[in-house]
Amino acid sequence: MPGTDSWTRLELSRIPAVNINRRFDFLYTYEHHCTEQLTSKALPLLFIDRFRHVDQAEQEKIRSNVSEAIRLLYGRQLPDGGFIYWPGHTSADEWITSYVGNFLVLAQERGYEVNTQVMARWKSYQRKRAQNWMSVTGGTRVGAAADMEQAYRLYTLALAGAAEIGAMNRLRELPDLSYQVRGRLAAAYTLNGKKTIAEELLVRGAGEKDTYYGSPYGSSQRDEAMLLETLILLDRDQEAFGQARRLSAMMETEEYFSTQSTAFSLMAMGRLAGKMSGSIRAAWSLNGAAQAAVQSTQAIHTLDLPDASGRLSLTNQAEGMLYASLITHQQLLNDTLPELSEGLKLEVRYVDAAGNPVNAENLAQGSEFEARIRVTNTSLNRDYRDLALTHIVPSGWEIYNERLREATDDDSAVETAASGAGTAPSSAQSRVYTYQDIRDDRVLTYFDLPRGRSADFRVRLQANYAGEFVWPALQCEAMYEPTVRARTRAGRVVVQR
Repeated sequence: MPGTDSWTRLELSRIPAVNINRRFDFLYTYEHHCTEQLTSKALPLLFIDRFRHVDQAEQEKIRSNVSEAIRLLYGRQLPDGGFIYWPGHTSADEWITSYVGNFLVLAQERGYEVNTQVMARWKSYQRKRAQNWMSVTGGTRVGAAADMEQAYRLYTLALAGAAEIGAMNRLRELPDLSYQVRGRLAAAYTLNGKKTIAEELLVRGAGEKDTYYGSPYGSSQRDEAMLLETLILLDRDQEAFGQARRLSAMMETEEYFSTQSTAFSLMAMGRLAGKMSGSIRAAWSLNGAAQAAVQSTQAIHTLDLPDASGRLSLTNQAEGMLYASLITHQQLLNDTLPELSEGLKLEVRYVDAAGNPVNAENLAQGSEFEARIRVTNTSLNRDYRDLALTHIVPSGWEIYNERLREATDDDSAVETAASGAGTAPSSAQSRVYTYQDIRDDRVLTYFDLPRGRSADFRVRLQANYAGEFVWPALQCEAMYEPTVRARTRAGRVVVQR
């Protein structure tokens, strides 16, 4: 299609379709780098060879990416062994600490070098938290989420060969555990060689209606992927395959991706692919022309199609089920998308040093000005967490290389200017944003926003280079609830000599 970067692929699979190309493309290009997202980008790479053939060049790239993620995660660990969500934070995030440990244990199993002191501190932290954990009674949402947090912590300890049996037994004895908690706890018992207890946990409460509570980083899809992993560990292959079909349907119909849900889904499907035996043998034709037959021992085989239109015929020549998916990708070379406001309102003004409006579309070279951005939570009943404001400037502009100055307005405003590196806010700024990553061409700001409130941000700019440049749209979204989002319209700017 003219004006787009497009491709079409045929994905053949012995497991229910996972749309592997789109999923890995999403993780590879995701630009936010909190500890959860850093881990989510690296974790599925440990399983990519379970899906398809990986040549030497790609294997080296994978090893480099995983090793770099491990190195960066070292800098997110506190002295007590817990892991923080953003650099500069001083308190560990309980779920993230388990998630990072999950990744590091699996990376170590797959031959990556992981610092022994980092792992020792992590295990010590997890043990103390597991042993001192107290249930929140009353069947509340907070209590259910706390149960899940403990179940996942116990799973990671069992995965690391350091199971806390006493804490596992205490959690198992609690009434009214959700299926998510029972599934994670069953996986922990299975890893510790106690499959009978694990089976009993899965049976307990069967048929009851469960309410999804989860963690703030996941989704129901993430929890279904966790259950698939438990069934695989228990060698319940037939049920696992049925669960994989359900998970596949969720992955196929999901319009927007979550980093953690994507990572867990790929990990679980990778485990399933690793257990599958057999091969892919298929004959196919495109627009009546016979193509080279497919023969592969991998769980997934991908073919690039030269034409996105026409008729494709496929014949399965092997035993068992063959899943086939046609995947198309189109990326606009010129952003023509409209303004958007779903749960958030995004407003941008450009002013000079005196606060007078300026025409940012046409500026004289050397002009100094300021972008004033306001984000408003338009929900009547929702407080939003983990919002990400992405402000990319045209190539002809530069962000001033000086540190932020705060300017609060009812605890919701902050002035920003560039320093070239990410930073956590000072204690005075913590009410405004939780982290800010300032790069050469963009400012990425992360914050929470209560219902009915606004947050104001200022970025000081200069029009330095003459010419005509693309003016990227500003975007703000809830990172773990991407249907909550807003964006401006993209355009073009001129900087005149």
